[in-house]
This record gives sequence, structure tokens and C-alpha cells, in this order.
Amino acid sequence: MKILYLCTHQIHNLTPLFRKISKNKKINFKVLYWQRILADYHDPEFDKVINFGIDQFSDYKYHCLFNKEKTKYDLSFIFKLKVLIKLFLFLLKEDYDIIISHGYSYPNIFALILSKIKDKKTIMRDISYNLGERKIIFKYVRYIYYRLANIFIDNFWTIHSLNEKFFLNFGANKKKFYFVDHCQGEYETLIYNNPNLMLKKNNFNKKYNLPLNKKIIFFAGRFVERKNPIILFKSFVESKVSEDWILVMAGAGKQKSEISEEIKSNNIRNVFLLDFQSQQSLINFFIFSEILVLPSQLGDTHGNIACEAAQFKCALLLSNMVGLHPECEKDELGLVFKYNDKNDLISKLEEITSNKKKLFFYQNNAYKFGKQKTPTNSAKLIFKYFGIEN
Repeated sequence: MKILYLCTHQIHNLTPLFRKISKNKKINFKVLYWQRILADYHDPEFDKVINFGIDQFSDYKYHCLFNKEKTKYDLSFIFKLKVLIKLFLFLLKEDYDIIISHGYSYPNIFALILSKIKDKKTIMRDISYNLGERKIIFKYVRYIYYRLANIFIDNFWTIHSLNEKFFLNFGANKKKFYFVDHCQGEYETLIYNNPNLMLKKNNFNKKYNLPLNKKIIFFAGRFVERKNPIILFKSFVESKVSEDWILVMAGAGKQKSEISEEIKSNNIRNVFLLDFQSQQSLINFFIFSEILVLPSQLGDTHGNIACEAAQFKCALLLSNMVGLHPECEKDELGLVFKYNDKNDLISKLEEITSNKKKLFFYQNNAYKFGKQKTPTNSAKLIFKYFGIEN
């Protein structure tokens, strides 16, 4: 069985999964990338060069249509046209049985159409949730595009309820759905290979200049409008959360300077701004944090870091624009607030920090949930789909 997995570029939470799949010798697995991005690359929303600290290319087979190393990924219309030509020529020559597309970009859809003509099995993996707001004309164009694309797809790999709804909204047949958890992180492997990554609490506090004996509410990510960090900052500062708690915000982006200025001008002592953190350094933030907050607004999707933090027993506080929020409520992983509603966020911050018993309950549930979000578990589900023993 020869499988192609089609991606626009290297994605840090997918490469660990590719390694796990490739260990199974009963399948011939190859990832087909549009382009080759350096580990140190410029992220436009972080607005700086970052490195997630994940080995992007070891222990699995891959091919890059454009193999020249880049510091920025290119998803422009013109580049997609170039990709389309190379992709067409590659697939004409390549021997494969199954193709999995990661997303609905038009070169990928043409790849699926060509694959159907070649009588190959086609699978769609897309983590969209359809939660954004769009103009009427774009809604109709998008609706027609997805409906037509879905004609050429044999199966849809889904993640959670809102993702299923996304596919259903564009005419996909639920009988063609198969649930595959969207795995996050390679933490088990990172810790196994280097146990010294795990710091003692005192050493952790000293390294990041954090006060002792404080409970941490953690935000990590891009300081941009889509991620909505300013509402979290303002809500925490205006709340009546106990002095036992601090807010730690790690990352980079255009809105970070605004928060920094507020902290300095108002001499705020319970909010700490830190730089972007790699997968290795995030381990300790997850270990020593009690709550992970994602205050995202329109335009965000799954909430990858929520699944990462859950693996380390962090309770979750999510806006209702995070794709994972129905599961957060259903499985009682934490609390959900209405996006851009500062009063609701303040209320939820006060609620989740004031009830130790309830917080512990959320943390335990999150930990159980997080165990499903590993590359190992996702690979098992994929092997099951293909009828292959693990």
C-alpha cells in the first residue's frame, strides 16, 4: 500500500505523526510538500524568525516540489500556479494507491481530481470549522467550490463535532467520515530523549524571572487580533482573581508592544510577558501552569496548543471561536466564554480560579482527553482505517 500525504509546507504538529506512521513497515508512506521551509523561518504573525524545535525531516520519506530552502512560506496565487504544474507532472509519474490532501487549496483539489482519473483513493484532511464571517459573494463562491471539490473525495478524516459540521455544510456524506484525532506535539519523545528538559519549579521560576509560590494562568501564541491577547490581559487585570495567581503570556506579534506599554505605565506586577517558546521550553510552562487560556476571535481554528496543554493536566479556558470549545464543554475540560465579551471572560476567570475542587476536576478531565492527542494515538487510528496492525 503506497500512500501520499500532500501538504503545503512543513507543519510542526504533523511531522511527529509522519514519523510514527513511517515506523509501520506494512505501508509505503511518503509526504509530498509544495516547498521546503527552514526550521528557522519567518512567521508573519509572530513577526519574527522562530524555530519550533522539531526535527522537520528525519525518519520519514518526503519530496518537495520546490526544494530550495526558504525562510518564508509562499501561499500566493502565482506560486500555487507553479505548484499546480509541478504537482501534475509529479503525480503522472508517481506510483501510489492513496492520496491524502491536507486542506482544500486548489492545487490539492486538482491533485485529487487527477488521482480519481487514475483510479486512486482520495482522502481529505482539513481542520476548518467555518466559524468566520464572510461577505455573501464569498460565501456562495466558497460553497460552490467546496461542493464541487467534495465530489472527488472518497473519505473525510474528521476531528471533533465542529469539523464534522464544516464538511456537512459543504455537502459531504457523513457515511464517508472517519475520525482521526488531530495530534499535537512530540512531548513524550522529547522528554524520553532528554529528561533534563524538565526543570524543578525553583529553577523554572528563576530562569523566567517569575515569582515563587504563584499559580500560573498561561497564554502562548501570536500576539495578533485573531488570537485576541489584549482582551485576556485587560480581563485579568480588571478581575478580582486572587493575588495567588499570575498571568504569563509568551509569544510575539504586533499587539505585544501595546500590552507591554500598559504593564509599564500602570506598574502591573501580576502579568509577565515572555518571548516565543519552542516545543522543548513549552514543556515546563505546561507542567507548572494550572490553566491554559485561548481567547481567540473570528478566524481562528482548532486551538492546537489547548490539546498540547491538556496532555500536561492544564484546565482550559476557551472562547467560543476555538474549534475545540464544544468538546471543552461536553467533556468538562474547563470553561468557555463568549468571544470579545470581556465581562464574561472576567466572570469565567474568577470562577475557574476560585474553586479548587472544580479546577482539579477540569484538570483531570483535560489530562484524560490529552492522552488521545498524541502522534501515537493518531497513528493507531490511521492504521485502523487502513486495516493494518499497529
